[in-house]
Amino acid sequence: MFFASDNTSGVHPKIMEALVKANDGYAAPYANDRWTAELTERLRDLFQAPDALVYPMVSGTGTNAALLAAMTPPWGIVYCHKTAHIEVDERNSVPFYSGGAKLKLMAGEGSRMTPNELRTAVTGDSARDDVHASPPAAVSLTNLTEFGELYRPADIAALAEASRLPLHFDGARFANAMAASGATPWQMTRELATLSLGATKTGAMGAEAAVLFDPSYKEAFESQRMRGGHNLSKARYISAQILAWLEGDLWLELATQANAIGARLARGIAEIGGELAYRVEGNLVFARLPRRMHVQAKAKGAVYNMWGPGTALTGDPDEPLLARFVASWSTTEANVDALLAALSD
Repeated sequence: MFFASDNTSGVHPKIMEALVKANDGYAAPYANDRWTAELTERLRDLFQAPDALVYPMVSGTGTNAALLAAMTPPWGIVYCHKTAHIEVDERNSVPFYSGGAKLKLMAGEGSRMTPNELRTAVTGDSARDDVHASPPAAVSLTNLTEFGELYRPADIAALAEASRLPLHFDGARFANAMAASGATPWQMTRELATLSLGATKTGAMGAEAAVLFDPSYKEAFESQRMRGGHNLSKARYISAQILAWLEGDLWLELATQANAIGARLARGIAEIGGELAYRVEGNLVFARLPRRMHVQAKAKGAVYNMWGPGTALTGDPDEPLLARFVASWSTTEANVDALLAALSD
């Protein structure tokens, strides 16, 4: 009953096998190996972006920070949702990497930004054309969002039109978003300047890729990557993982499985009287359940995270408390059924 995070699952056997094969022999360092060259061509083909640049990375936080620091000057503004990972979970990494860029937070609807709110914010900041004000520089989106909601290609296009700024994508759960949307990779990314492509949460040991659809950011990104300690000497092990992840659409298979488990869990929680706090469009489920249910589930070994203030397990047994449940690629239907039984027995 491990639903704390999709980071808690193991490595898919095909990816582990690819790592073992990549370990045979010698290879040039610093992404000058054949695996990284193949990955670059594979992602260019996948996204229909022949000029895209690809950099193996190991940290989603480092990838986000280095990309956004390349996209904005120290005095610029990056617009993001108030619940964005770069705002609430990455310890001011974007201002740190960029030398001072400002994150401006959008309230949005649910966990997604809205075009009207973004347009108003960017227009207002653009109107302040003087040295005292910070200018708009970039927009950062997360898909799936931190609360499991989905931006479809039309949503992304509307935000691009509203802001007229380069877009960055935090794609820690990009595979889940793709599986939920039914869109093609090109449709999902055609408006983007950069993408932080995450495989770690969907079956990899630890593999991310920075994708620069706009190659004009090359020098700035490579400088930020180097200064931040993310220029990997043995990049072949990251590239080999992502190549195996992409092979035969394994990434979509694993994400589809995790999303289906999320949907099964959401239905089950609703059936036992829980209240879903956000739309369940992927593998994340946020739900309110009576405190007594949480107490008994935790006592039976269920692992998941209570979410937000006021969620201590002592107090009124009938008070509804918010919790986050995350399905991984390896979570089974039996795991879901065991969790629901632990909550409701």
